[in-house]
This record gives sequence, structure tokens and C-alpha cells, in this order.
Amino acid sequence: MSTSNQHISVSSLAETKMALHSAKHGLSNPIHGIVIGKKSGDDNNVLEIVDAIPVCHEVPTKPIVDMALRLVDAHLQQQGGDDLTIIGWYTSNASTLDDDTPNLSACRIASSMSDNCQDGGDNFILVMVTTSGLLAAISKDSDSSLSPLCRVFQKDTKTKTFSSEVNSSFVTQENDTSYIISKALSKEMPIYDFVDHISNYGSEDWNNMDWIKNGAIKL
Repeated sequence: MSTSNQHISVSSLAETKMALHSAKHGLSNPIHGIVIGKKSGDDNNVLEIVDAIPVCHEVPTKPIVDMALRLVDAHLQQQGGDDLTIIGWYTSNASTLDDDTPNLSACRIASSMSDNCQDGGDNFILVMVTTSGLLAAISKDSDSSLSPLCRVFQKDTKTKTFSSEVNSSFVTQENDTSYIISKALSKEMPIYDFVDHISNYGSEDWNNMDWIKNGAIKL
């Protein structure tokens, strides 16, 4: 079943982590990360975005992406029992003038990852954090609903590129997510990505840079 035929549910935790990652780096650099989730509902007709794992705040290189994916996959297998898998990639374009389509690097990564999926990548998604939505959350704009934080893209069946946007009516977020994100942003909760982790190896703060769990983020 392709994503065009199912609903996508975004957890407050996942959306908050993507927002914090983008707020930390994304207003000046593109950010990239891994989307974790599972299928649920009758006939597996709901794709749940459960968590988001930050990878980098720059144009990603293949070694960085490959290593991050291996480490996250090993972490998920170690956890076991909740059917969570890598279901997508997320990104932000770092410009309010470029909220229409995901950047080329993210599209290429999503295409490569989806090609390796057992189902052919029909359910693989690319989530774009919009800077307009992020700025609305930061400013606590009362009209922030008009500037969604996340837009979801899927693979176009003809071009095989991630250029087909999932209709927003099929994408839902948990109650009070906008409030939770605004509160988290105002508290400046620390968030780390994989590049932060490897760049600070040996420093006093290195052991606290838990880029996979980012446990300091409390909702």
C-alpha cells in the first residue's frame, strides 16, 4: 500500500525534535535526519511517525549517511518489540523562500534508501520542515496553522523521485503539538545530531551528546 492510500500520523516528539534541530541549525544550513515509525490501524492503513533522529546540519556525505543509518538500525534491532523501523528521511531547506520542494540532497538520499526497502519504497517518506512553519512556531503566531511545520513527500510512481506531496488532509499531528513545539523552542532544549557527536569526540560534553535518543528533550 502506497502512502497515497493511507493516513500519516506525526507524533509530538518527532515533530518537536525536527523543529529543534532545524531551529538550531536550519535557519542558516540545511538539516537532515532519519524518520522512525511503524504501520498501525486496520489493514495497516496508518503510517505512524514516532521519532526523529538528527544526522547532520550540512550537505550530507555518503559516509556520514551510511554510518548513521547502520548505527540507528542496530539501535532499533537492539530495542526490539515495538515494530519500529526506518520509514523515511527529513530535511529543511534553510530558507523561507524555498518551502516548495525538498532540497536535491534529501531527494537523492530518500530515493537511494527507498530503493533498498523490501516493499520497493512505496511507503517510504521524505519529510520537509518548512522554515515558514518554524518561524511561526518560534513567534507563536496565532495563524501558525496556515504555515504547517512539516510537509510530507512520497515517491512519484512515474518519475521515481520524491516530488509527490501527500495531501495535507491525510497528515495528522497530535493534539497541542504546536503549543508543545513553541514551549520546547522557548526553553532552548539541547539537541544533537550525528555530526555533533563525532565532531566533539574527546570533549567534556561528548558523553552527553546522545544523538540517537536525545533524552534531554522532555515534552
